[in-house]
Amino acid sequence: MTGYIKERYGTYYLVIRYKDEDGKRKTKWISTGLPLKNNRKTAEKLLRDTLAEYGESYEKDIKDDDAGPDSKMLSISFTDYIGLWLENMKKQDVLQPNTIQFYESMCKNHIIPYFKDRNLLLADIDSSDLQEFINYEKASGNNSLAKNKKEGLSPSSLKHIRTTLTLIFSQARKERLIFDNPTEFLVIPKIQKRDVDFYTESEISELLEKIKDEEIYPVIYTTLFYGLRRSEVCGLKWDSVNTVNKTVTIKHTVVRFSDVIEKDTTKTESSHRTLPLSPEIEEIFIRQKEKEAQGRKKYGKHYVKNGYIFKRESGEMFTPDYVTRKFSQLLKKYGLRHIRFHDLRHSCASLLVSKGYQLKDIQEWLGHSDIQTTANIYAHLDQSRKLNIMSAMQNINKTEVNTNA
Repeated sequence: MTGYIKERYGTYYLVIRYKDEDGKRKTKWISTGLPLKNNRKTAEKLLRDTLAEYGESYEKDIKDDDAGPDSKMLSISFTDYIGLWLENMKKQDVLQPNTIQFYESMCKNHIIPYFKDRNLLLADIDSSDLQEFINYEKASGNNSLAKNKKEGLSPSSLKHIRTTLTLIFSQARKERLIFDNPTEFLVIPKIQKRDVDFYTESEISELLEKIKDEEIYPVIYTTLFYGLRRSEVCGLKWDSVNTVNKTVTIKHTVVRFSDVIEKDTTKTESSHRTLPLSPEIEEIFIRQKEKEAQGRKKYGKHYVKNGYIFKRESGEMFTPDYVTRKFSQLLKKYGLRHIRFHDLRHSCASLLVSKGYQLKDIQEWLGHSDIQTTANIYAHLDQSRKLNIMSAMQNINKTEVNTNA
């Protein structure tokens, strides 16, 4: 048995940890009724007396392996533990660098800023503390993308934060620093499914015609043709192109969270795919080679050498956020309907569906890990087929029925 003091609702509470008759760990909260001001020592004495009543010492170390968390649980702060967790995660070298950056961002931009001034110990954190935090982030989280700084985080962002918290407390429990994982019953808003948006064939033609002289035209055309993810089109390298066999292999990616990360891997095994090299795409690549030669000549020793196909004149690779930003600017510049860069991938799928290709074909072209993903996202894309069904159903009342039969 052990215990500690917790400040709650303006008063002190005694939190007693113990095992019941069946050996199950229990936590009991006891209100002291003592206001926070000038009553800390009184609350501490009351805790000692309460523990002594059960024959235990206030500062007793729990040595037995089956007794639960060790004495460190009463001394390490929550924010300090987060720092240790992040460092250990980096040392383990199990997760992808971008995944580590993601968790680090969740901690440093949201969790730590909220809890650092609250001076809570790791063992002090309970589900109500975390729910208050989630509610705060929902109402006025530190959303750097929001024009109004008081705007809250989206349900998707809150889910990411909950995932991070769950991992932190799961590790703390493995290390026997806490009894239970307080994230178990956290409530976050339900994520509303985003409607799949895409350009029609005529909108695609208009887009390509208007931006044909723009710097990122080759990126947009290649993305539309192959239905690439942003990370995939930015990650295309010359070693991905086989001009003899006329193929292009999607095997490199470029992602960005806090830093740009270049990877010789794709999102999933299915994302690693080899596609035919069309004459139009090959011509685009030839022009990119010519531009690269011009850039090398112009910038000389200052030219940035790398193996990427799509890059600036200076040789600097196109980063994912740059491509997204430029695409949005072009839509505004030419008065085109706004869609996300990722919706170019959806637009490719829509074209394939309208041309009569089966889901299996589309799955392999886009590199989805399973066909259900393809079906879930693109089931409603072929509006023309739905119109045909509607027309067929409307003909029902036109069917002549022979009542004399």
